[in-house]
Amino acid sequence: MARSSWKTVEKQARIEYEVKKSVFIADVAPVESGEEATDFLRMIKKEFPDARHHVYAYRAGSETVEQRYSDDGEPQGTAGMPVLDVIRHQELEDLICVVTRYFGGILLGTGGLTRAYSTAASQGIEAAGPCQMAMLELYHVKLEYSLSEKFQYAAKKSGFPLGDILYEDRPIVPVYCAKEDKEKLIRLVNDTTSGRAEVAHIGSSATRIGEKE
Repeated sequence: MARSSWKTVEKQARIEYEVKKSVFIADVAPVESGEEATDFLRMIKKEFPDARHHVYAYRAGSETVEQRYSDDGEPQGTAGMPVLDVIRHQELEDLICVVTRYFGGILLGTGGLTRAYSTAASQGIEAAGPCQMAMLELYHVKLEYSLSEKFQYAAKKSGFPLGDILYEDRPIVPVYCAKEDKEKLIRLVNDTTSGRAEVAHIGSSATRIGEKE
């Protein structure tokens, strides 16, 4: 069954974290599939070919969530799983976190490694901007210029996310709406425009909702 809402990250981000001369570089990116995650990992490995470890974890997929992780040579359970645990603890999907390590010559121990990889992953995810997404229906509301601001105000007040206004002979306001709220949207359009607007269903779209966390 297709999901209706989920949490992911807004953008690609990178942070650096140093512990006892070892440098941990966390790269986080939104991805939609295991294939995209693998491509991103390959890109990071190519950028840092001389690094000792490229630890990663990802969760991705709209129908069935695929999750993978790798310690990439670190002691088993000290690297990939802690990164995956950070992702799962925040209930995030459709992202990959790659933590590249440059060894500084001082052993961190299993506990130290786990803390370092967890911290790097947490900081990377924070920098990438966790956000809430939902699968919504997109409608185009075409109306008179004199009614545009009134409708936009009413739609926002009612909790409907809006897209960028399209300016043609008349403005078109893109409105995102959950399937079950279609009738509510139609009533709002008719009430605010006295029935003088055209509503066209464009299709489904993955849309960020709410404020950035």
